[in-house]
Amino acid sequence: MKSTACCHMYFTFYIISASLVVIGLFAGSAPSVDTYLSKIYMLSVAGYFGGGLFVANWLLFPLCLSARSRWLPPLLAWVWLNYLVIDYATFNLYGFHVNWLLIEMMVTNPAGVGVPTFVLVAAGLVAMGLGALVCYLKRLSMRAPENSRLVCAVGVALIIPAITANSVIHIWANHYDREEITSIDSLFPLYYPVTSHKNGPKISALMPSVFPAKRGERMELSVENKGLVRYPAVPLVCKSESSKPSILVIVLESWQADSLRPEIMPNLCHFASAATRFERHLSGGSTTVPGLFSLLFGLHPSYYDKFKGTPVSNPSLFTETLHNQGYRLRVFTSSYLERFSLRSLFFSRVATEDYCYGKDDQWIVERFLSNISLEKGHSSPRFDFVFLTTSHSPYHYPLEYSRFVPLPGVEGGYALNKFADSRPYKNDYHNSLYYSDALLKQVFDKMESEGRMENTWIIVTGDHAEEFNENGLGYWGHGSNFTRWQTQTPLVVKSPGQSVGGVESRMSLHQDVVPTLMAEALGCSSPAEHYSNGANLFRLPESRGTVLSSYFSKAYLIDGVVIENSTGRKYAFDDMKDKRPLRDIQVIKEVMSQEARFLR
Repeated sequence: MKSTACCHMYFTFYIISASLVVIGLFAGSAPSVDTYLSKIYMLSVAGYFGGGLFVANWLLFPLCLSARSRWLPPLLAWVWLNYLVIDYATFNLYGFHVNWLLIEMMVTNPAGVGVPTFVLVAAGLVAMGLGALVCYLKRLSMRAPENSRLVCAVGVALIIPAITANSVIHIWANHYDREEITSIDSLFPLYYPVTSHKNGPKISALMPSVFPAKRGERMELSVENKGLVRYPAVPLVCKSESSKPSILVIVLESWQADSLRPEIMPNLCHFASAATRFERHLSGGSTTVPGLFSLLFGLHPSYYDKFKGTPVSNPSLFTETLHNQGYRLRVFTSSYLERFSLRSLFFSRVATEDYCYGKDDQWIVERFLSNISLEKGHSSPRFDFVFLTTSHSPYHYPLEYSRFVPLPGVEGGYALNKFADSRPYKNDYHNSLYYSDALLKQVFDKMESEGRMENTWIIVTGDHAEEFNENGLGYWGHGSNFTRWQTQTPLVVKSPGQSVGGVESRMSLHQDVVPTLMAEALGCSSPAEHYSNGANLFRLPESRGTVLSSYFSKAYLIDGVVIENSTGRKYAFDDMKDKRPLRDIQVIKEVMSQEARFLR
């Protein structure tokens, strides 16, 4: 057994070494930043992958003890190396990493994907070469010289400090938007570095000379400097008018489309009667991050990973344009937006005194109302972003808003029975929206009394939706699938002075809001495709596909069918139990091309 363990240790070390050679190819695409911390961080990535492979290989060690299964570790090593090589080729060509959907498309219809025959032949030769390499490394591990044991031991010993350095540097860099570090995160496959927003200042306080408490600066991430994104694709052309409208964007947390009804939200329904209501509106995903990213960037949420590492260099073009045209930007939120680089991406131009964060929606609305009252004369245009979270579980609202009963005996009790009666939980949810609706009335009344309705664009929507087991498969909340119950949310748009309501039945997206406001409010004549994946809300296409994201996965919505790229699941947008086959690959390729539009 001791001899077997030694051989497995050598084999593990050789596979780690071979893997790091390919990882080094990914690193070659990193932006050219010459700081000692960025160099150390780049080297520490080897520890991240080395540590993962070391643990994985030793979990496979029991298989080496039986003649019937000892062939499995080399086979898995061969599969892993093939994955790395294929992923590198894919990333180098398209700018994204391999996913299950791409693999399925390649296997079932390589010609439809556009893969030439010679590429398939070359891939087969590479796979054979990697197979020969693994066999050679396996044989080498069985007759490794005695002095190689020291080399292996030193290599393994370096993994722990490398992982530690990787984590510490990234925690600090993520907190302070240090793009010389975070800009490389999206380069590597299966790379999820540690983030801890609250510990960033602690690291800086402990070693201020190494990790200064200073925000990162804009990097010139040109194509020559190996920047990952090219945004906008063409410089924006906007004509700033002397009289500009104000813009108010209100986002409700976890807002399901079916909840915009008079008995639940009477005030908003009344407001919507003189606005445009979009009946088939989709968020960018089933969680907050893709929802807000698609809303404020006008891009598919799959771009988020590319942008979050460079928030200073690639902030929202929409909010940058607002700033450049003299808008004063204000944020009122009961959701903590410091995480995931959201504040840096969306609101880097918002002054500290104009950024209002609190955990109570009533307090947030009061701050907004008082701010409106203090500004007299409407001398300059303003952009206000109001994010209310009462409708996020667990729901908190005053007792007098308990309009819908019965209520659940145990808050979140569905966790114990995923097929529990949904009515009490949905009643609780509807009560929270009933309360949110009362807060919205305060906002609308104030805007009316101050005479601001005549010159303000008002957008009311949700960051995503909320499921109460409507699919009948035991799904609750959000972030677990991409059906309408978790991604379809209301959208109400009132243009300045609008008095006649309208209803739009074509599918609209969060990605459409930015190009609409850029064209209609900010005087931008550039085609939307130069800076967005969306369309003008008032000139929507008859049919379209889109991208939806959650915490760690994404999907394509094509012709009413959801196609998850990480699991390969395919189901109807309206009913997850309704399994559907893979539709026209060409439509999926078209949406994929949109995901690459703003990559270098």
